[in-house]
This record gives sequence, structure tokens and C-alpha cells, in this order.
Amino acid sequence: MSQKSIDVSGLLPAAQPIAAQVAAIYIKHTAPWFIGLLAHGSAVKGGMIPNCSDIDFQLYLHADAYVSPAELPLALGMAIYQELTQINPTPFSKIQCYALTDQLRPDWVGPIPGAYHLVAGEVAVPLATAAELRQAARRDLTNLKTNAISLLSHGPGRLERHVRLHCTRVWPVLYQVAALQQDDPIRVWNLPKPAVIDLLPPESDLGQTIRRFDQTVWHYYPDERLVDDGLQVLETGMVFLLAAKAWWAGYNAD
Repeated sequence: MSQKSIDVSGLLPAAQPIAAQVAAIYIKHTAPWFIGLLAHGSAVKGGMIPNCSDIDFQLYLHADAYVSPAELPLALGMAIYQELTQINPTPFSKIQCYALTDQLRPDWVGPIPGAYHLVAGEVAVPLATAAELRQAARRDLTNLKTNAISLLSHGPGRLERHVRLHCTRVWPVLYQVAALQQDDPIRVWNLPKPAVIDLLPPESDLGQTIRRFDQTVWHYYPDERLVDDGLQVLETGMVFLLAAKAWWAGYNAD
């Protein structure tokens, strides 16, 4: 694949036209530093939840594109954002992208083989290994926070934001637990969310709580209209996180 060519064939059909537009914008504005662009997450693996799931990208640029680590020039970001606002991400929630260099950030792993699609250019860092995924899962579960969510403020979009952020906490924990329970963590991370949920026995605390969370998420989205439904997502997600923390404590004790 040449650096300037764009290939979105590995994404879900609903994501392909969006990703093609996004890629063209990123490449246009970052051409002097561009290394590669990849997509990952549910837009590649499946299991997308309408109006909840993002289209996730990683944009690799040479280090001299940055004014400080992980910070692009404001003018460059503004120019890109102006064009991104012309793209309708529906049925996805939004376009999300991390700008990276050819050096992995501390405590990050590289792209997971089979769980990403290279949209343009080349992958700039080594791919993740099974050992690295297990190590990352252990680290993240050790540091898992189950602190309460502050619901003392109210305003347009506030609950919706709480729910989206909570989803971004819960789903990775599901994968981390399954990655430690199964023999092949790379295979786990290649699966869509429903298939990973199926790996947890339905009679277990983890299996019961993640299934309940999944049900409440699908009940709340795509409309995000009912406050009670949004609060149910927060509650059931927290119950799963507590179950995961308890499981990890027992796992470590064995």
C-alpha cells in the first residue's frame, strides 16, 4: 500500500465512507509527517452499538510534527477539526483519534494482530504480543478504580457523557478479564464484544453482571432519551467493575 492510498475495505460497511473521508483529511493536513493511519475497535471487529460506539483511529506521525509529547500545533488541530465537523459519524457516536509517533508511549502496547485495519501508510510500532497483552491486563486490573460517579451536577449532555465514558471503562475490563481467563489473548481481542461476553459463564458473577450491563446499554441506545435508562447503565457497569475487581483479587490469591 502506498503512503497516500486509502483502503477502508477492512471496516464495517457503515464505517467505510466515514473512514475514507477522515483519512483524506488527516493525510491532507499531516502529509509532511505522515507515517500511517489505522482503525480499530468495533468499526473493524463488529459489535458496534449505534450512537454509542466510536470509530477509533491511531494516526502515526514523525516526532517533529509535535510541539511537545502527544501535542500537535494548535493551528494544525484547528484546521483538521474544521473539516472533521463536516462529517456525519452516524450510526457511530463520534470520530476518535490518537496521534502517536513511532515510539510506543509508556504502558501502551502496539496494535493487536488481527484487531486493526491499516487504512493508509504503514504501522509504525511493533505489534502487541500475547505476553504484552497479559501483562497490560494484569497492570490495568491491579489499578482498576471503582470510585463512585459524581451525579450532583446537571446540564445538557452531562448524563450522556457520563454513560459514554463509563462504557469506555467497562468494555476494556471485559477484554482484560477474558484475556487472562483464555489461552490466547490475541484471539480474545480479535472478537467483537458479544463473543467475548459469551466466554464468561452465565452463572458466574462476571457473566451475570456483564450481560446485565450489555442489556442496559442496548436499552439506552441509540436514543439516549430516558434518564432512568442512563442511570441503569451506570449502575450495572459499576456492579460489573466491582465483580471484576473481586475476581482479580481472587485470581491473584490463587
